[in-house]
Amino acid sequence: MNSFLGHQTTVDFYGCTAEQIESCAFIETVLLEAARMLKLTVVNTTIHAFSPIGVSGVIVIEESHIAVHTWPEHNYVAIDFFTCNTSYDLSHGLEWLKAQFKAAYFKVKEIKRGDLEEIQQYKA
Repeated sequence: MNSFLGHQTTVDFYGCTAEQIESCAFIETVLLEAARMLKLTVVNTTIHAFSPIGVSGVIVIEESHIAVHTWPEHNYVAIDFFTCNTSYDLSHGLEWLKAQFKAAYFKVKEIKRGDLEEIQQYKA
């Protein structure tokens, strides 16, 4: 069985409320609360509004990062949770995020990153 350094979960939220997801303050508040709920340790936050529309940002956490990109004109939010462990339960956080974004539904993909067997094979 392979071991991995990182675990990346990408989440696509569809049918979100455009007015909310174009607000930097709303996105920052929601993601910081999600990090708190998931017991992730926040180090730094950067959220940026694009002109004329859209928000991108990252919350650096001790466990790695949470990244967000919004397309209000498409009622869509993309979130990337990247952590060095799987000790948190993301499922309740995703349902909470769905409710905050007033999303119609969401889709999740999980990716394992940094295969230790391959790292050892190519280590200098």
